[in-house]
Amino acid sequence: SDVSDAVVNSASLLASIFNSKITLLTIVERPVPVIHEGLENLVEPEEIKLLIQLEKELRQQAEERLADYSSKLLEKGFDVKTIIEVSNIVDGILDNAEREKADLIVLGSHKKGLLDRFLLGSVSEKVINKSPVSTLVVKGQTIEKLKKLLVGYDFLPASKEALNTAVSIAEKCQSELFIVHAETDLGHPHLFSVAKSVAAKKVKLLDQIVDQLKEKNIPAKYEILEEKPVDAILEEIEKYHPDLTFVGKRKSSKLKRLFLGSTAMKIVKQSPTSVLIVRKKDV
Repeated sequence: SDVSDAVVNSASLLASIFNSKITLLTIVERPVPVIHEGLENLVEPEEIKLLIQLEKELRQQAEERLADYSSKLLEKGFDVKTIIEVSNIVDGILDNAEREKADLIVLGSHKKGLLDRFLLGSVSEKVINKSPVSTLVVKGQTIEKLKKLLVGYDFLPASKEALNTAVSIAEKCQSELFIVHAETDLGHPHLFSVAKSVAAKKVKLLDQIVDQLKEKNIPAKYEILEEKPVDAILEEIEKYHPDLTFVGKRKSSKLKRLFLGSTAMKIVKQSPTSVLIVRKKDV
């Protein structure tokens, strides 16, 4: 499909930059799980045969697709491995990412639309929430170049990791970097002087970051917007048209994984262009 093409091509762009190995993974979901859970008496024998045949056909189609992608990547000199597994999609992606010691999971998504914006519980959302490593969500079309990078930045460790990741790409691709900060801590009127002091310190820190980037020959600028982080970042994505947007994802407990709708997830759903959710890999 077009989405799969975009995922593979975008992954190969990053692999070429960092000299990485590519693992192509297809998870084939069982057509009807009940036949594997000791409830065979609910399905007629002929129906079971049809379901098993369907599973075989789906697997064969996946093998043909992966073989095609793999041969094209091998021709270009990439180190490629293919995996096909029959399992739950989310568990299959996460388990294989762990087994393969992946540094990055690359997923596909259609461009911004009603489905992406409002469909909760999607594969992408579950993988992003549970993945211990960074996740790239390719939105609709291949990432052809990495010349314009946008980073959502709030001075917290997760966004610092996102900035560091963007810088590592900018150094290799001669990219320009645009940092977006949302200033939401306007505070109580009685604390106005404190809020003003904090805002001034943030400007100073951002100036320092931009200066340090320019010393590395990375063109950089920043924008501070007085609005919610999601709105600020999406607004600048629409204006700046980045090749890739970087946002940090805080580590969350298993309990917190149940509560969706984080800043990163909202940006992924509503952004018209690809987003890299950066998560520091556990050592």
